[in-house]
Amino acid sequence: MKRFLAMALVVGTAFGCASSAKPDAAGGPAKLSEVEEKVLTQAAFELQCDRAQLQLTKLSNDGDMMGVKNDTFGVRGCNKQATYKTSCGWGQCNVFNMAQVQGTTPQRM
Repeated sequence: MKRFLAMALVVGTAFGCASSAKPDAAGGPAKLSEVEEKVLTQAAFELQCDRAQLQLTKLSNDGDMMGVKNDTFGVRGCNKQATYKTSCGWGQCNVFNMAQVQGTTPQRM
Protein backbone atom coordinates (compact mmCIF):
# COMPACT_ATOMS: atom_id res chain seq x y z
CA MET A 1 0.00 0.00 0.00
CA LYS A 2 2.81 2.42 0.87
CA ARG A 3 4.50 1.64 -2.43
CA PHE A 4 1.24 2.40 -4.31
CA LEU A 5 0.81 5.76 -2.53
CA ALA A 6 4.41 6.72 -3.24
CA MET A 7 3.98 5.83 -6.91
CA ALA A 8 0.72 7.80 -7.12
CA LEU A 9 2.49 10.84 -5.68
CA VAL A 10 5.33 10.54 -8.19
CA VAL A 11 2.91 10.17 -11.11
CA GLY A 12 0.76 13.07 -9.89
CA THR A 13 3.80 15.30 -9.55
CA ALA A 14 5.05 14.39 -13.02
CA PHE A 15 1.74 15.45 -14.58
CA GLY A 16 1.35 18.63 -12.53
CA CYS A 17 -1.45 17.37 -10.31
CA ALA A 18 0.38 17.92 -7.04
CA SER A 19 0.21 21.29 -5.32
CA SER A 20 3.30 23.47 -5.36
CA ALA A 21 2.60 24.43 -1.75
CA LYS A 22 4.88 22.61 0.67
CA PRO A 23 4.17 21.91 4.35
CA ASP A 24 6.35 23.86 6.75
CA ALA A 25 9.13 22.12 8.70
CA ALA A 26 6.85 21.58 11.71
CA GLY A 27 4.24 19.80 9.55
CA GLY A 28 1.90 22.80 9.71
CA PRO A 29 -0.17 24.23 6.88
CA ALA A 30 1.40 24.42 3.44
CA LYS A 31 3.37 27.55 2.62
CA LEU A 32 2.36 29.19 -0.64
CA SER A 33 4.82 30.49 -3.20
CA GLU A 34 5.09 34.21 -3.94
CA VAL A 35 3.06 33.85 -7.13
CA GLU A 36 0.34 31.83 -5.37
CA GLU A 37 0.11 34.55 -2.69
CA LYS A 38 -0.27 37.21 -5.40
CA VAL A 39 -2.97 35.23 -7.22
CA LEU A 40 -4.95 34.77 -3.99
CA THR A 41 -4.61 38.45 -3.05
CA GLN A 42 -5.94 39.55 -6.45
CA ALA A 43 -8.69 36.91 -6.42
CA ALA A 44 -9.87 37.93 -2.93
CA PHE A 45 -10.33 41.48 -4.20
CA GLU A 46 -11.96 40.59 -7.53
CA LEU A 47 -14.21 37.85 -6.18
CA GLN A 48 -15.04 39.95 -3.10
CA CYS A 49 -14.30 36.90 -0.99
CA ASP A 50 -12.23 36.32 2.16
CA ARG A 51 -8.92 34.61 1.33
CA ALA A 52 -9.65 31.84 3.84
CA GLN A 53 -12.62 30.77 1.67
CA LEU A 54 -10.65 30.61 -1.60
CA GLN A 55 -9.45 27.40 -3.28
CA LEU A 56 -6.39 27.74 -5.53
CA THR A 57 -5.73 25.19 -8.29
CA LYS A 58 -2.77 25.22 -10.65
CA LEU A 59 -4.32 24.50 -14.04
CA SER A 60 -1.20 24.44 -16.20
CA ASN A 61 2.48 25.19 -16.46
CA ASP A 62 2.60 27.27 -19.62
CA GLY A 63 6.35 27.04 -19.98
CA ASP A 64 9.47 29.07 -19.53
CA MET A 65 10.75 31.48 -22.12
CA MET A 66 13.88 33.60 -21.72
CA GLY A 67 13.82 33.26 -17.92
CA VAL A 68 10.11 34.08 -17.59
CA LYS A 69 7.90 31.37 -16.07
CA ASN A 70 4.24 31.35 -17.09
CA ASP A 71 1.45 29.44 -15.29
CA THR A 72 -2.34 29.39 -15.22
CA PHE A 73 -4.31 29.17 -11.94
CA GLY A 74 -8.00 28.79 -11.15
CA VAL A 75 -9.53 30.26 -8.00
CA ARG A 76 -12.95 29.44 -6.53
CA GLY A 77 -14.73 30.90 -3.55
CA CYS A 78 -17.98 32.55 -2.44
CA ASN A 79 -19.86 30.87 -5.33
CA LYS A 80 -17.58 32.53 -7.92
CA GLN A 81 -14.54 31.49 -9.91
CA ALA A 82 -11.87 33.14 -12.07
CA THR A 83 -8.81 32.16 -14.10
CA TYR A 84 -5.44 33.86 -13.70
CA LYS A 85 -2.31 33.80 -15.88
CA THR A 86 0.98 34.58 -14.20
CA SER A 87 4.26 35.74 -15.67
CA CYS A 88 7.28 35.69 -13.36
CA GLY A 89 10.82 36.65 -14.25
CA TRP A 90 13.45 39.32 -13.96
CA GLY A 91 12.62 39.88 -10.29
CA GLN A 92 8.87 40.39 -10.56
CA CYS A 93 5.60 38.47 -10.92
CA ASN A 94 2.56 39.76 -12.76
CA VAL A 95 -0.95 38.33 -12.34
CA PHE A 96 -3.59 38.76 -15.05
CA ASN A 97 -7.30 37.93 -14.76
CA MET A 98 -8.11 36.02 -17.97
CA ALA A 99 -11.89 36.14 -17.87
CA GLN A 100 -14.81 37.87 -16.36
CA VAL A 101 -15.65 36.54 -12.90
CA GLN A 102 -18.18 33.71 -13.18
CA GLY A 103 -20.76 32.47 -10.71
CA THR A 104 -20.58 28.78 -9.84
CA THR A 105 -24.21 28.32 -8.81
CA PRO A 106 -26.46 26.65 -11.40
CA GLN A 107 -28.69 28.97 -13.41
CA ARG A 108 -32.43 28.18 -13.44
CA MET A 109 -34.33 28.48 -16.66
